Amino acid sequence: MMENHENNMNNRQNYRETVNKMGKKEFTLIKMQEYGFWPKNLPTPYEKQENETKEQYAQRKDLLEKYQKIIDEIANLYEEKDKINERLREFQKKYDETWDYEKIRLDVSKIIMEESIARRAERKKQREFEKRQRSEAWEKEKADKIVFIGKGYSSLLQDTETDDEKLLSQELPLIKDDKELANFLGIEYKKLRFLVYHRDVVSVDHYNRYTIPKKKGGVRNIAAPKSILKNSQRKILEEILSKIPTSNYAHGFLKGRSVVSGAKAHTKQPELLINMDLEDFFPTITFERVRGMFKSFGYSGYVASMIAMICTYCERMKVEVRGEEKYVKTSNRILPQGSPASPMITNIICVKLDKRLSGLASKYSFVYTRYADDMSFSFMNDNSDLNIGKFMGLVSKIIEEEGFNINKNKTKFLRKNNRQCITGIVINNEEIGVPRKWIKRLRAAIYNANKVKNNGDLPSSKVINEISGMTSWIKSVNARRYEDIINDAMDLINSQL
Repeated sequence: MMENHENNMNNRQNYRETVNKMGKKEFTLIKMQEYGFWPKNLPTPYEKQENETKEQYAQRKDLLEKYQKIIDEIANLYEEKDKINERLREFQKKYDETWDYEKIRLDVSKIIMEESIARRAERKKQREFEKRQRSEAWEKEKADKIVFIGKGYSSLLQDTETDDEKLLSQELPLIKDDKELANFLGIEYKKLRFLVYHRDVVSVDHYNRYTIPKKKGGVRNIAAPKSILKNSQRKILEEILSKIPTSNYAHGFLKGRSVVSGAKAHTKQPELLINMDLEDFFPTITFERVRGMFKSFGYSGYVASMIAMICTYCERMKVEVRGEEKYVKTSNRILPQGSPASPMITNIICVKLDKRLSGLASKYSFVYTRYADDMSFSFMNDNSDLNIGKFMGLVSKIIEEEGFNINKNKTKFLRKNNRQCITGIVINNEEIGVPRKWIKRLRAAIYNANKVKNNGDLPSSKVINEISGMTSWIKSVNARRYEDIINDAMDLINSQL
């Protein structure tokens, strides 16, 4: 036994001397060559390399990386072996003169248990240290950068890749992080953090909320952004959204287009006019769709997520909790009606929808236009072979594939013998106009106001404002056709100045 021990000591001494003389890595590589792990015809990196090709160099580097792990493992095994042998010698010395195996077993078990407890305590201490480090790093990162914008909305914040070339080609501002976004919007950084963070329950809401009645019953929810948010949305509209091309078939919320231009795009007195309405138009456009739109411009997921938070909101219900007013989320984030950016966002998102529907309409000899959520298809030819059912089925399919739904209760098929209106404009007369009852209402208002004036009194400002608004409307639709009534209205209005 003593002889084996002396041989081991001599082997270790020889090994150490050889390693110290050659170096651990070179020695290991030579041993690897001896045992066939390293090709003998391939020089080691410690020899002078002459006439070595790029391919040979690449192969050698690849092998170095591949076997570096093996080198380290071999070194660790030798080190571990030395530690084990040292412990065995300690045990051998301690128990060399006793044959009390039960005592040896108990002592060894006790030592193992103590070492195990010490290792667990050390590991626990290390985990707590690492956890504390991560927490401190996270707090520092949160202080320096927006890293969370609300549950369900932060999934793309790790995407920080911006397509500079694409943004510049569209003349869009380069915005690469939260600091640059705050500078772009012209607001303090802490204000940006407040605007882009979503909570399900809040004490302070960014919107003034109210409802307006619909023409045919029910109410429409309107959310008007407060000043800081509204200014940010307007900046996004003017500097980003307004530079993105929209469809030629869209006539809502675009410069030089209106309900009048939309009506004029159709032939007067068509054989058939189909009016359709998209159901829950603004609520259908979700945060995810808005974020995807900004990402398609070239912005990173990080920046697109924050801009989308500014441009969307969630419907809320006001409740009282312990005497304090709270606003509780009742929907996921959607496009608000009342934001200056929302109309343009709808037009951009609907570009593909307009393209597909206009192509279908052209195939069936229809003319197509869209004003917000109102779509119109007019057909001029008296074609008895036209399959309306098939056409409407294809329209429905396209609309559903683009993420919208048709309000079937508002779909109307209007022939020549019906009054054919597009967004309030009558098109089945010789020239476009407004409904007759509308003109009758204006004539009655002018007549009653003149009657009050002739009696020596002044018509109320509310009546004058109503007449002024109605007059401006018919003037924008067809000033020549309604010239007489426009003159009567202007005489009345001017007499009150």
